[in-house]
Amino acid sequence: MYVLLLLPAIALIVVCGGWAARRLSQPEVVIEIALCLGLGMLAASLLGRDLTGSAAFEILRFAGQLGLAMFLVGAAHHMRESFGGHSLRQVAWLSAGATVVPLAAGALFAVWVLADGDPLLRGGAPTPALVLMLSIALTVTAVPVLAGILRDRGLQHTEDGRLALMSAAGIDAVTGVLLGVTIGFTTGGGGFVTVLVVLAGGAVALLLRRLAATAKVAALADRHRGVLLVLIAAAATGAALTTKWLGLTEVYGAVIIGLALPGRPGAAGHGPWTEAAETLGRLGRALLPVTFVVTGTVVVAGPDRIFSWEATAIATALAIVAKLGGAYAGARAGGRSRASSMRLATLMNTRGLTEIVVLQAGFTAGILSPAMYLALLVMALVTTGLSGPLLLATDRYARSATGTAMSPSIRLAER
Repeated sequence: MYVLLLLPAIALIVVCGGWAARRLSQPEVVIEIALCLGLGMLAASLLGRDLTGSAAFEILRFAGQLGLAMFLVGAAHHMRESFGGHSLRQVAWLSAGATVVPLAAGALFAVWVLADGDPLLRGGAPTPALVLMLSIALTVTAVPVLAGILRDRGLQHTEDGRLALMSAAGIDAVTGVLLGVTIGFTTGGGGFVTVLVVLAGGAVALLLRRLAATAKVAALADRHRGVLLVLIAAAATGAALTTKWLGLTEVYGAVIIGLALPGRPGAAGHGPWTEAAETLGRLGRALLPVTFVVTGTVVVAGPDRIFSWEATAIATALAIVAKLGGAYAGARAGGRSRASSMRLATLMNTRGLTEIVVLQAGFTAGILSPAMYLALLVMALVTTGLSGPLLLATDRYARSATGTAMSPSIRLAER
């Protein structure tokens, strides 16, 4: 009964969060996640076991997992299509700067956590898993939210936009493998099992993509798009549950299905596979608020003190400085101008939903304690929320330095 009351509350949060995000020129995910987590915490505090111990709550939890799997299919498919023709040198330098420096900053943050010795932050995860998890958390750049920001600000077809999106896709691929290795440490298999699963998953994705791209299968998919949508959703859910059963995160299974879907048929537009992936991505995105509400209820079930201002401040400061500094240095090394490098650094600092998925996987695997999860979650929301103001400042700098007209991102921000 109580679970049914959460559904209209979630819907209201989505509507109000979207309205507030547009008024504040922020990505919708920032406000939506904060409100959904707050709703989950409030519901758990008021209702306790009457909420979390019910069968209806387990159905709600499954709906959130289904939404996450479908969202990841669309995100992985979009990430694969983000790789395209661009200067390999510029992509390599930007990706290296936006990866290596944040990884080192995350390791430094892990050293502080271990030295501090607070059990509420340290948790019970093996030390290698915790160090890798914190390093990954400061390194992620979100492809889906970044693509949305580029689209909203009219930058998706600019050279900076394409370069940022391609580099972000490469970073997410690297952090995805590292995440699997990290979770492998908690299951006793270390990285060996992860490597085997990744190799097997890559082989399966390649075989499925080649099969799906054949003329006969493509024709069937085109004629039965509704059936195709259901089959892909079922495959994503089954693959996610399988990789979770193998001791890894469900993220891997859904991503494998997303990568297995063929891309667009040349320049002719959306094919059935891309259309299905994008439809599932939108449906999954609509269900993601359920995941955040469920997570909020689980976090409240932990210790009384579940938030650390000190850890939040340190993680946020390190994440911003490392990503902005590393990406800027990488862009400059790749031959970009100062203004372009500043814009690229700002875009690479967007963590968004990809970061949330990574943190969710670490929290579910028991690597992140509730207090550390919340600290890193705030970091993700802050860094994503900074994208708008920092892009505005960057464009103003570029305009004053070159005397050129106002860019699309400024025109949108000043409406």
